[in-house]
Amino acid sequence: MSNTLEKIEQSDFDKQYKARIKTLYKEHYQKLLRHIMNKGLTSREAEDIAQEAFVKLLGLDQPSIESYIQAYLYKIATNLSIDKLRRQARSPISYANEQYSDLTDTRTPEKINQSRQQVEDIERRLMKLPLKCRQAFVLYKFKGMGYGDIAQLMCITESMVRKYVLQAVRACYQGMAK
Repeated sequence: MSNTLEKIEQSDFDKQYKARIKTLYKEHYQKLLRHIMNKGLTSREAEDIAQEAFVKLLGLDQPSIESYIQAYLYKIATNLSIDKLRRQARSPISYANEQYSDLTDTRTPEKINQSRQQVEDIERRLMKLPLKCRQAFVLYKFKGMGYGDIAQLMCITESMVRKYVLQAVRACYQGMAK
């Protein structure tokens, strides 16, 4: 958190603009974190995205955004969150390996048991999802089918397939975030 304030302070903008960004940061940082976590991301991911959003806001050399700077900040954070969720949806297994690499680095019995419990938890979460949601997820992630092919096979829209897959991915990650 203070790292972002330091970057604001070190930026080349005039004092008035720096003060506006600092005020925005102090008043909206926690709200912004909640906004990002409501998208389905963990608190650590939300902190990273919030910091990145403020850095991007500082990198803009457009005084014209002054009047709607708060909305712009939230839009940047939302876009960064969506990008992160899309990366996760494309490859949840490699993402999980990134996030929990320490589970496989040392194969102690405790870590093996913890890994099994996480897999079982994810499995339970997937089983609680509606049948079509699970089917779309399995076809996409494990059978390697594209959204269009799944939509034709299941007689639903491609947009609905995307929603089902994202819903399943969120269910998986919510279990891992705890």
